Amino acid sequence: MIDDALIRWLQGTTRWFDIIEVSGESDPVSFKNNRVHSLQFKQNLGYGVRVNIQGTTGFSHTNDPSGLKLAAERAVAMAAFGEREDFELPPDGEVAGDPYDPAIGEYDVRREMEKGEEVIAALRREFPAVTLDLGMSRTVSTVRLVNSRGFDRSYRSSQYSAGISLTHVFPDGSKVDIWEGFSSQRPEPLEEPAARLREKLAHSLRTASCSHGRIPVLFTPRSFARLIGILLSGLNGKSVYKGISPFTEKLGARLFSPSLTIEDDPTLPGSPYSFPFDDEGVPAARKYLVREGTIATFITDLKYASLLKTDPTGNASRGYSTLPAPSYSSVLIREGTTPMAGMLRGMKKGILVDQLIGLGQSNTLTGDFSGMLDLAFLVENGEIAGRIKDSMITDNIFSLLAGEFALSRERLQSGSMLAPWALFPSVNYSC
Repeated sequence: MIDDALIRWLQGTTRWFDIIEVSGESDPVSFKNNRVHSLQFKQNLGYGVRVNIQGTTGFSHTNDPSGLKLAAERAVAMAAFGEREDFELPPDGEVAGDPYDPAIGEYDVRREMEKGEEVIAALRREFPAVTLDLGMSRTVSTVRLVNSRGFDRSYRSSQYSAGISLTHVFPDGSKVDIWEGFSSQRPEPLEEPAARLREKLAHSLRTASCSHGRIPVLFTPRSFARLIGILLSGLNGKSVYKGISPFTEKLGARLFSPSLTIEDDPTLPGSPYSFPFDDEGVPAARKYLVREGTIATFITDLKYASLLKTDPTGNASRGYSTLPAPSYSSVLIREGTTPMAGMLRGMKKGILVDQLIGLGQSNTLTGDFSGMLDLAFLVENGEIAGRIKDSMITDNIFSLLAGEFALSRERLQSGSMLAPWALFPSVNYSC
């Protein structure tokens, strides 16, 4: 428990300190192989204590409220061996309200089981050979942050997460794996992701082939978000400071097409990734990362803002057992003007890419990437002709984003990113 006696002791012992308290509960429901697999109820509580003494920082944590004073003493002892950090903590100030949605209280384990069973029954009526795994979960969390400059605030957040994956085995022994998922602040129906699964599986039942070379590629929001992740890694202040970002010393430079605008918004209404202040007490604020092709912001916490001699962006993230690091909240890629269906109809011959494997091996410094097409389809004369197997795409995401491309009017959530479909007229394809 964070009490006045502990705060007074730390005030007299340290140059500065902060204490983060994280608590929460969740009750996930999971299905494996078309059947209920597990029902759980989980609770967590933890405290992280960070102190700075004579310019160096120590840290400790505990799950035991009665052991908080001992954790603080350990942090003080560790400060002698810590990194030098000369920044100051933020004072108390104006922050936004809770992102908590009371509708999360509508979550009911029995109803989630029924929703899962309904989805499985509906898909298996149409595709009897499929095997499905599902997971649904409600999470309610509370974060409290106290520091030596009088900051003492807390907020609650709510998150509903759902994921559906299916496996279909063909008579020749080959198989296709397809998945869909989403997160929101409140319980949502599963019909929409289930419908997308049904459509993708229907297109996967026949196969097609395409000769290698450069070809138009339409990326779904999921696959486009994966590619944008390569770019975002270079806009992290930690990467910039360490000299491993391709955008070091390029703040304000126009490197991409004016069609590309990306924002980070921790105040986005309805997002489970929103917060009123970051995990160091800096107020949350919407910001441009890339604005009409120009590098606009490097996200930072207090440490990397100090090292880069810039203002913190309110992107510090940590659990109770870790030190802060820069991290994104809700990432928004600005949509285009063309309907996705129109983009598809306009393709004489090309590829629709939804799921990629192997992007983790991409070179984030140069933008080079390669990915196996885990789920992709041949498009001919504006129609999906069938699923493509045993093929890959390789290219440079920075070059693609600097050239000609089109973004759809519609956007879908992929993880914490809201992304459109993206059509590139020429991408290197091999099979």
